[in-house]
Amino acid sequence: MALYVNTNISSKNAQRMLANSTNSLDTSYKRLASGLRINSAKDDAAGLQISNRLTSQINGLEQGNRNAQDGISFAQTAEGAMDEMTTMFQRIRTLALQSANGTNSAKDRKALQEEVTQLCSEIDRIAKDTTFGGEKILNGEAVATNKLEYTAATATTKGTKAISFQVGADAYQTIGIKLSMTGDTTSADKIAATQVGFNMNGFTAALQKQIKIEGGVNANGNGGDNSGLIAADDIVDANKDDNTTGFKKSGDSITFDISTAEGAQNVLANIDLYIAAVDSKRAELGAVQNRLESTIRNQSNVAENVSDARSRIRDTDFATETANMTQTSIIQQASQSILSQANQRPQLALSLLR
Repeated sequence: MALYVNTNISSKNAQRMLANSTNSLDTSYKRLASGLRINSAKDDAAGLQISNRLTSQINGLEQGNRNAQDGISFAQTAEGAMDEMTTMFQRIRTLALQSANGTNSAKDRKALQEEVTQLCSEIDRIAKDTTFGGEKILNGEAVATNKLEYTAATATTKGTKAISFQVGADAYQTIGIKLSMTGDTTSADKIAATQVGFNMNGFTAALQKQIKIEGGVNANGNGGDNSGLIAADDIVDANKDDNTTGFKKSGDSITFDISTAEGAQNVLANIDLYIAAVDSKRAELGAVQNRLESTIRNQSNVAENVSDARSRIRDTDFATETANMTQTSIIQQASQSILSQANQRPQLALSLLR
């Protein structure tokens, strides 16, 4: 075997092996310390991109679930307020039945009317003051100001005014609910279409085509039961002292009027429409709550599966990595020993000179 002094091939080979084992050991230390197999793009460029996309999906699903929880709380707040409205409409119906009885005097009906007026005012107050996160949700303000109610337009659909809950991880993955009612806008003398909140004006505007008034006038000016569009003054009969329509104005708000027997009968003929309108919206709110709960369950399952997929790509296997670290550590120690011996080989040349 030749003996060279200027070039110690054995030492260079041992140095290379030691450097490789040191790099491998550093990688094992990093993976065990972070718990991640991929700590930089050089570890697995494709895997890094895939895991980052999965991370975006997971974060989006988790935030979507939190948004859905907020949506459930929102719907519960609105439904709770409407539940109280239902109770008050039912009370008004009972009072109208009492007022319609022929045994009541004018003073008796006046006393009953006082309670009805207060109940109508409270319905308006609930619609005005019910808020969620500082935003009013039942008086139509969200529609007018576009603060809450907005569904973005897509390539094929126009935007609509409905409160959107961003429940998905990507754009347009929303669940919406319309917290407003639409009044008739075909004529300026109709009840204002902007009054679309769940107050007395809003309910009356939404129910104009269904309200019936004995002896009133319909949209065409004809007498008889009124089942057509009703102008505001026709509903409340504001210019008459002996109001018998069952409605009257209190300031800018419409209220029920049971101060006469005929008015009480008209209230009874229409009050169920108001109760049904509230019940319909409550049913919609309940359906949305159930849908949001289903969405949360589904997305939680998806997030779990996607997290599992990301873990297989990104996370380190501690058992495997610990075995690799032990193996690399032994190789490193052996490389150090061999390097030390290889560096001693040129010393043999000195013995030949003695």
